[in-house]
Amino acid sequence: MTAHPALKDISIVNDVLILKKNHKLIRRMQRSLPGPEIHGDQVWGSSFLIMDYLLENPPKKKVKITEIGCGWGILGISCAQHFKAKVTAIDADEHVFPYLDAHALLNDVKIKTRTARYEHLKPADMKGHSLMLGGDICFWDALVKPLFSAIEAAREAGVGTIIIADPGRSPFHKLAKRCQKAFGATLISREISSPTEMSGELLIINQ
Repeated sequence: MTAHPALKDISIVNDVLILKKNHKLIRRMQRSLPGPEIHGDQVWGSSFLIMDYLLENPPKKKVKITEIGCGWGILGISCAQHFKAKVTAIDADEHVFPYLDAHALLNDVKIKTRTARYEHLKPADMKGHSLMLGGDICFWDALVKPLFSAIEAAREAGVGTIIIADPGRSPFHKLAKRCQKAFGATLISREISSPTEMSGELLIINQ
């Protein structure tokens, strides 16, 4: 069966509509807007690992959630859609937000956005939030210390659960070891078959 022309450049993952990179709207935005500067030029796979985990271990409805290193914001959009969560999406690169806004509109959800680096996040920024999430955000050694700082701020703010996902890169494992030593964090393996077969790890830090 041939896909409907309107859907051929759109993926549907756990009921979330995602524009593919060759979708005409994405191509138009790439031509007319400044490009993302910190690898925010597509949806990275580890977000899907967290989405899958949360569908099995759902948070309470309407909780506040912070997504850090959000990129196109698909993870936060999924949380807003499935759990009616009040999501704040944070990224150091403001140029990703038009792509996030397009996907939020497409999926009929509202997402707050904020431009900030990990090390600039303060407890006040996450006060009252239940979860902090991030997928594929620890890909350089230089990101380990800033991310650890963001995790400390989240814990000080009383964020109950922090989940960081990664395919298993060396910088991520360095962050995981620091968090295991400091906070008794858990590192678990996760596999999914949709939208593509992939495996990775979730770093889970509970209060």
